[in-house]
Amino acid sequence: MYDPHDIGPEERSILQAALEAPLVDRDPTTVALCLRLCGRRLLQRAGMAAQANGWHGSPHAFVLTREGWAYLKAERRHAPVRRAG
Repeated sequence: MYDPHDIGPEERSILQAALEAPLVDRDPTTVALCLRLCGRRLLQRAGMAAQANGWHGSPHAFVLTREGWAYLKAERRHAPVRRAG
């Protein structure tokens, strides 16, 4: 389970931005934060699966994972995140 205090404000703002649209920013600091969130399984690369599902953007964009959605939802409710699996 992730505690909302484990994630910094920059990472939290990136997750909020990924909620609105896939992240395609090429700023090195943003990419580094996205990769850190990928390590926590809160973000993932869009990849070819997203394109196969009809998205025509960059396969190198970052999108929320199921755990990322759960984290943001739990943060809104101020509840701990339950991990599936």
